[in-house]
Amino acid sequence: MSLSFLTDAVEAIRANWAELYGLLDVPARREAREILADAEADPEAAAAELHALVKPFVPPGHPLRPLLTPTGVRFRPAIDPAAERPSLLASLLLLRSDDAREAPGPEAPPAGAPAPAAVPSYRPDPDDAWLLAEPSVDLPAQVLATARFRHLIRLTDGQDTAHVPAFQLDPVTGDPYPVVVEINRMLSADEDPWGAADWWLGSNVWLNAAPARLLGTGADDALLSAARAETPEW
Repeated sequence: MSLSFLTDAVEAIRANWAELYGLLDVPARREAREILADAEADPEAAAAELHALVKPFVPPGHPLRPLLTPTGVRFRPAIDPAAERPSLLASLLLLRSDDAREAPGPEAPPAGAPAPAAVPSYRPDPDDAWLLAEPSVDLPAQVLATARFRHLIRLTDGQDTAHVPAFQLDPVTGDPYPVVVEINRMLSADEDPWGAADWWLGSNVWLNAAPARLLGTGADDALLSAARAETPEW
């Protein structure tokens, strides 16, 4: 997800925080508080984690839902990331202040109640259906653990079934495209497989196509340039 999208998403969450606070369950409120407490360390990571945590609690059809859903346009070249980061951090800190006012205090389950289940870092929701609909291949866990395959995107649906999108593999050899492995590493696909899949399969304004559709066409340099623009630290 782009820095601009994350900034807009945090602003939308902050503008609706009083309502969102009521939608989140107790473990999610606690996790949101932990994310915001550490926002200064890595604002982009904090914003991405907060977005992933909050979005599944927003009901389909809610006006906030579109504001938390990437449109498929990844880049806004006119915006300097160095100028955008302070704005993102400022929004996170304001949200932290809003949360401190909203929260009535530490919340504990009633005596004798079972400990709440941990909230996963990302839960598939209806907006991910288009990613899960992408053709996938069935690879054994022992294959996915090998050096050659371990950087592939794996999407886990609501039934804990893993999907390995087939676009990542050369249809002739069955091996991962080298450029896929390199870009997946740039996109931290092991930590954010949904975001990486969204990048590959969504329309990209720089490439005038979904990146996945350019694999095997000799466009590796253009794909790498587009990925580096998304991840300037590379």
